[in-house]
Amino acid sequence: MLIKPLMALEMSARSSCTTHKHPMAVDACRYMGGLIHGALIGKSKDELLTPRYSPWPGYWEENPLVTEIDQVACGSFKHKEPPEIRGRGFVVKSLEAALWAFYKSDTFEEGCLLAVNLGEDADTTGAIYGQLAGAYYAKSAIPTKWIKGLKKLDLIESIIEGLFMSN
Repeated sequence: MLIKPLMALEMSARSSCTTHKHPMAVDACRYMGGLIHGALIGKSKDELLTPRYSPWPGYWEENPLVTEIDQVACGSFKHKEPPEIRGRGFVVKSLEAALWAFYKSDTFEEGCLLAVNLGEDADTTGAIYGQLAGAYYAKSAIPTKWIKGLKKLDLIESIIEGLFMSN
C-alpha cells in the first residue's frame, strides 16, 4: 500500500526537521517527497519534471515553495550544464544537480554516474539522485554488482520491507 500524496509531502517536510530545519531544506524535502511519490505510482519522467510537479493538485499554490527551491521545481536544471550545475553540499545546488542527472539520463546507472561525477559533494548528490531514480527505475534497474557490493544487504532489505508494511 502506498502512502497518500498529501501525507507524502507533509511527512517528507517533517523528516527534514530532524537535522535540517531551514525552510530551503524543508521545501527541498517536500518537493522530493512529491517526486518520489509520483515515481512510485508510475508517472513518466516528463510528467515528473514538469514545472512544480505535485501528486496533490494545487498543493504548491496553497503551500508555496521558497524561491530558491521553486526555481529548481520550475526546471532550472534543464537549462544548465556543468560547471554551472555543481554537486555542492548546499541543498539547492545538490537538488538541482541530482535532478539534472535524472533529466539527462535514460538509465539508473547513467544518471548515477552523471550525478557523482559532478564531484564536490558527490555522495549527497548521488543520494538525492538515487532516491528519485530508485523509485522511478526500481531495483531491477540498479546494476547487480552495485547491489551485491552493499554491506548488510539483508538489513537494508528488511528495513525496506518494514517501511512498506508500516503503511
